[in-house]
Amino acid sequence: MKFGLILLVTILFLAPQTQALAKSIELSFAMHIPPKAAPYHGAFLPWAKEVEKQTNGRVKIKFYLSQTLVKSRDSYDAVKNGIADISWVCNSWNPGRFPLTSVMELPYMVKSTFAGAHVLTDLYKKFPRMRAELEDVHLLHLWTTMPYEIHTVKKPVYKLEDIKGMKLATQPGARTVLNALGAVPVPMPSPKIYQTVEKGVADGSALAWGAFKSWKLVEVTKYHTNVHLAALPFCTIMNKNTWNKLPKDIQKVITDVTNKMLPDKLCAAVSAEKEIGKKQCKNRNQEIYELPDKEKARWVATGKPAWDKWVEDMKGKGLPGRAVLDEAIKLMKAHP
Repeated sequence: MKFGLILLVTILFLAPQTQALAKSIELSFAMHIPPKAAPYHGAFLPWAKEVEKQTNGRVKIKFYLSQTLVKSRDSYDAVKNGIADISWVCNSWNPGRFPLTSVMELPYMVKSTFAGAHVLTDLYKKFPRMRAELEDVHLLHLWTTMPYEIHTVKKPVYKLEDIKGMKLATQPGARTVLNALGAVPVPMPSPKIYQTVEKGVADGSALAWGAFKSWKLVEVTKYHTNVHLAALPFCTIMNKNTWNKLPKDIQKVITDVTNKMLPDKLCAAVSAEKEIGKKQCKNRNQEIYELPDKEKARWVATGKPAWDKWVEDMKGKGLPGRAVLDEAIKLMKAHP
């Protein structure tokens, strides 16, 4: 009787703890992209499933796609303030907020999404002032888009003179490179680009091939010029309080799974999307034009003043812009 009573008390004592351990932690993930977009189904969804698997179901990540939880431009503050636990944020949505990180937006800086993502990560590790730009959230990983290309409706772009005066719908971070070319950037979130081009408010778009398919621009554009204008930096971030409340073993799983899968899986997903987008264009008999090296050199020359101005702007803010730029150039050259 005495042993049975002790056993019963022990079971009653442990039951709430067992239930607590069994209860899963649900994390909200706010995203601006639709369900069919490559970054979601090719990278973030597999990542979330792996986190759930490695935590034995203790962590479940619930996605809120197509801006259903927060608008894209508000996603950083939404994570910072706890409206969303996690989000995938384009730093360019908040101009001036991440000054050193914006080195990746400079004209013709990024040659590929793989190179951009890894160079940005290395810069972040090396420069404390860059890390300070994200100190109010927990950083999961960094990434950059593929370089932006030109997609137009009525007129092809073969040379520098062709783009002058063209209105191009694009992300805010692409304004510098387009202004230098004499084009007229029309900045907006990616979900609005299709309608803007369709209605003729813009002559086309400056957008990376990986996003081109996601936003169905093949339906409203006809001519495509590859010149690798500029890329945009992104970060996947988590609310700091949410992160700090997670058990240490779960923090380790999330960190390990992220380091193993991202950003490379994300880079691979958008790169595959590029090939699909190009195939769709060819199936519609649309033109894809590769800018010759000699002509491209003329375009690249227009971006040099923006590099010099960026360094001066950083100097004016007391930031090590020259050191960051020099290191970015060196790393980009060394990256395959």
